[in-house]
Amino acid sequence: MTIAALIAAISFALLALAGIVALVKLTRFLSASTSLITLLHDRGDVLIDRAQAAVDGAQAAVDRAGRQLDRTESVTASMDELGAGMADLAGQVTALAGLGRAVAASPVGRVAAVAYGIRHAVGRRKARTLPGSVIAREALAEGARHEGARHEGALR
Repeated sequence: MTIAALIAAISFALLALAGIVALVKLTRFLSASTSLITLLHDRGDVLIDRAQAAVDGAQAAVDRAGRQLDRTESVTASMDELGAGMADLAGQVTALAGLGRAVAASPVGRVAAVAYGIRHAVGRRKARTLPGSVIAREALAEGARHEGARHEGALR
Protein backbone atom coordinates (compact mmCIF):
# COMPACT_ATOMS: atom_id res chain seq x y z
CA MET A 1 0.00 0.00 0.00
CA THR A 2 2.78 2.34 0.41
CA ILE A 3 3.41 2.32 -3.31
CA ALA A 4 -0.19 3.22 -3.95
CA ALA A 5 0.02 6.05 -1.44
CA LEU A 6 3.25 7.24 -3.02
CA ILE A 7 1.67 7.17 -6.51
CA ALA A 8 -1.35 9.01 -5.16
CA ALA A 9 0.85 11.63 -3.47
CA ILE A 10 2.92 12.16 -6.64
CA SER A 11 -0.26 12.36 -8.74
CA PHE A 12 -1.73 14.87 -6.30
CA ALA A 13 1.50 16.91 -6.38
CA LEU A 14 1.49 16.89 -10.20
CA LEU A 15 -2.16 17.93 -10.30
CA ALA A 16 -1.48 20.69 -7.77
CA LEU A 17 1.51 21.85 -9.84
CA ALA A 18 -0.62 21.79 -13.01
CA GLY A 19 -3.30 23.79 -11.16
CA ILE A 20 -0.70 26.35 -10.03
CA VAL A 21 0.64 26.71 -13.61
CA ALA A 22 -2.93 27.13 -14.89
CA LEU A 23 -3.65 29.76 -12.21
CA VAL A 24 -0.43 31.66 -13.07
CA LYS A 25 -1.37 31.66 -16.77
CA LEU A 26 -4.93 32.72 -15.89
CA THR A 27 -3.53 35.57 -13.78
CA ARG A 28 -1.33 36.73 -16.68
CA PHE A 29 -4.31 36.48 -19.06
CA LEU A 30 -6.51 38.52 -16.72
CA SER A 31 -3.76 41.10 -16.27
CA ALA A 32 -3.33 41.45 -20.05
CA SER A 33 -7.11 41.63 -20.48
CA THR A 34 -7.35 44.36 -17.85
CA SER A 35 -4.66 46.46 -19.55
CA LEU A 36 -6.35 45.93 -22.95
CA ILE A 37 -9.72 46.99 -21.56
CA THR A 38 -8.13 50.10 -20.01
CA LEU A 39 -6.49 50.97 -23.32
CA LEU A 40 -9.76 50.46 -25.23
CA HIS A 41 -11.57 52.60 -22.66
CA ASP A 42 -9.08 55.45 -23.15
CA ARG A 43 -9.31 55.15 -26.92
CA GLY A 44 -13.09 55.01 -26.65
CA ASP A 45 -13.05 58.34 -24.80
CA VAL A 46 -10.96 59.88 -27.59
CA LEU A 47 -13.29 58.36 -30.18
CA ILE A 48 -16.34 59.70 -28.37
CA ASP A 49 -14.73 63.17 -28.17
CA ARG A 50 -14.04 63.11 -31.91
CA ALA A 51 -17.56 61.93 -32.66
CA GLN A 52 -18.95 64.74 -30.49
CA ALA A 53 -16.78 67.28 -32.35
CA ALA A 54 -18.08 65.90 -35.67
CA VAL A 55 -21.67 66.15 -34.44
CA ASP A 56 -21.05 69.73 -33.26
CA GLY A 57 -19.57 70.62 -36.66
CA ALA A 58 -22.54 69.08 -38.43
CA GLN A 59 -24.92 71.02 -36.20
CA ALA A 60 -23.06 74.25 -36.98
CA ALA A 61 -23.34 73.47 -40.72
CA VAL A 62 -27.08 72.84 -40.34
CA ASP A 63 -27.44 76.14 -38.48
CA ARG A 64 -25.55 78.00 -41.23
CA ALA A 65 -27.72 76.32 -43.88
CA GLY A 66 -30.83 77.39 -41.97
CA ARG A 67 -29.64 80.99 -41.83
CA GLN A 68 -28.83 80.88 -45.55
CA LEU A 69 -32.32 79.55 -46.30
CA ASP A 70 -33.81 82.41 -44.28
CA ARG A 71 -31.78 84.89 -46.31
CA THR A 72 -32.84 83.17 -49.53
CA GLU A 73 -36.49 83.46 -48.53
CA SER A 74 -35.95 87.15 -47.82
CA VAL A 75 -34.34 87.67 -51.23
CA THR A 76 -37.16 85.73 -52.90
CA ALA A 77 -39.74 87.94 -51.21
CA SER A 78 -37.83 91.06 -52.32
CA MET A 79 -37.68 89.74 -55.88
CA ASP A 80 -41.44 89.13 -55.82
CA GLU A 81 -41.97 92.74 -54.72
CA LEU A 82 -39.59 93.92 -57.46
CA GLY A 83 -41.46 91.86 -60.05
CA ALA A 84 -44.75 93.40 -58.98
CA GLY A 85 -43.21 96.88 -59.16
CA MET A 86 -41.80 96.18 -62.63
CA ALA A 87 -45.20 94.93 -63.84
CA ASP A 88 -46.78 98.16 -62.55
CA LEU A 89 -44.06 100.22 -64.24
CA ALA A 90 -44.55 98.33 -67.50
CA GLY A 91 -48.25 99.21 -67.40
CA GLN A 92 -47.41 102.88 -66.85
CA VAL A 93 -44.85 102.87 -69.69
CA THR A 94 -47.41 101.29 -72.01
CA ALA A 95 -49.90 104.01 -71.12
CA LEU A 96 -47.28 106.74 -71.70
CA ALA A 97 -46.26 105.17 -75.01
CA GLY A 98 -49.87 105.24 -76.15
CA LEU A 99 -50.09 108.89 -75.13
CA GLY A 100 -46.84 109.63 -77.01
CA ARG A 101 -48.15 107.93 -80.14
CA ALA A 102 -51.38 109.91 -79.88
CA VAL A 103 -49.50 113.21 -79.52
CA ALA A 104 -47.07 112.38 -82.33
CA ALA A 105 -49.92 111.42 -84.67
CA SER A 106 -51.77 114.68 -84.02
CA PRO A 107 -51.14 117.82 -86.07
CA VAL A 108 -49.38 119.47 -83.10
CA GLY A 109 -46.95 116.57 -82.90
CA ARG A 110 -46.19 116.76 -86.60
CA VAL A 111 -45.50 120.48 -86.40
CA ALA A 112 -43.21 119.92 -83.40
CA ALA A 113 -41.30 117.20 -85.30
CA VAL A 114 -40.80 119.47 -88.32
CA ALA A 115 -39.63 122.34 -86.07
CA TYR A 116 -37.15 120.04 -84.34
CA GLY A 117 -35.81 118.77 -87.67
CA ILE A 118 -35.31 122.30 -89.00
CA ARG A 119 -33.58 123.42 -85.79
CA HIS A 120 -31.32 120.36 -85.86
CA ALA A 121 -30.39 120.88 -89.53
CA VAL A 122 -29.57 124.57 -88.97
CA GLY A 123 -27.46 123.68 -85.95
CA ARG A 124 -25.47 121.10 -87.93
CA ARG A 125 -24.94 123.55 -90.78
CA LYS A 126 -23.51 126.16 -88.42
CA ALA A 127 -21.24 123.53 -86.85
CA ARG A 128 -19.44 122.82 -90.17
CA THR A 129 -16.63 125.28 -89.41
CA LEU A 130 -13.24 123.64 -89.04
CA PRO A 131 -11.91 123.25 -85.56
CA GLY A 132 -8.92 125.32 -84.45
CA SER A 133 -8.06 129.00 -84.43
CA VAL A 134 -7.00 131.39 -87.19
CA ILE A 135 -3.27 132.21 -87.20
CA ALA A 136 -2.08 135.57 -88.55
CA ARG A 137 0.58 135.52 -91.33
CA GLU A 138 3.06 137.35 -89.16
CA ALA A 139 2.79 134.75 -86.39
CA LEU A 140 3.18 131.99 -88.99
CA ALA A 141 6.34 133.58 -90.42
CA GLU A 142 7.74 134.12 -86.91
CA GLY A 143 7.13 130.45 -86.07
CA ALA A 144 8.90 129.33 -89.28
CA ARG A 145 11.99 131.44 -88.47
CA HIS A 146 12.09 130.09 -84.93
CA GLU A 147 11.80 126.51 -86.21
CA GLY A 148 14.63 127.05 -88.72
CA ALA A 149 16.94 128.39 -86.00
CA ARG A 150 16.25 125.37 -83.89
CA HIS A 151 17.14 123.02 -86.76
CA GLU A 152 20.41 124.90 -87.47
CA GLY A 153 21.41 124.52 -83.80
CA ALA A 154 20.81 120.79 -84.04
CA LEU A 155 23.05 120.48 -87.13
CA ARG A 156 26.06 122.13 -85.49
